[in-house]
Amino acid sequence: MNHRGDLGEAAFAHKAISLGFMVAKPYGHHHRYDFIVEGGSGFRSVQVKACAHIFYGQYQTSIFCRKDRLKVAYTASDVDFVAVHIIPEETWYVLPVREVVGRMGLRFRPKGNPGRDRYAHYREAWHLLREPDGLTFG
Repeated sequence: MNHRGDLGEAAFAHKAISLGFMVAKPYGHHHRYDFIVEGGSGFRSVQVKACAHIFYGQYQTSIFCRKDRLKVAYTASDVDFVAVHIIPEETWYVLPVREVVGRMGLRFRPKGNPGRDRYAHYREAWHLLREPDGLTFG
């Protein structure tokens, strides 16, 4: 059983609802996303991932879906956002799907770790779920 995934989904629902989002969970396990979120500008599909361990100095998570039992990278039509929970740091990254298209895994630097953090501007970027196109910063 994937308890880390279950914990990540429960943490996502708690965080999103506490921020004022409407959160819906589709029935079944054959969807490419875990939640549907509404925050004022429409509905967004969100895939949730959770990381707990550091490998080679970074948190790593797999980021793929299954099609005909094969592992394949997400496409822009599969999901709108991927939310990654870094469990030990209680940190969230909210990434638009364009950041994960074609990737099978993502890496995140721990807080305080020197070096370039490719996804730093998506850390706690919950506001993106409220934007009309999901991509506005500010």
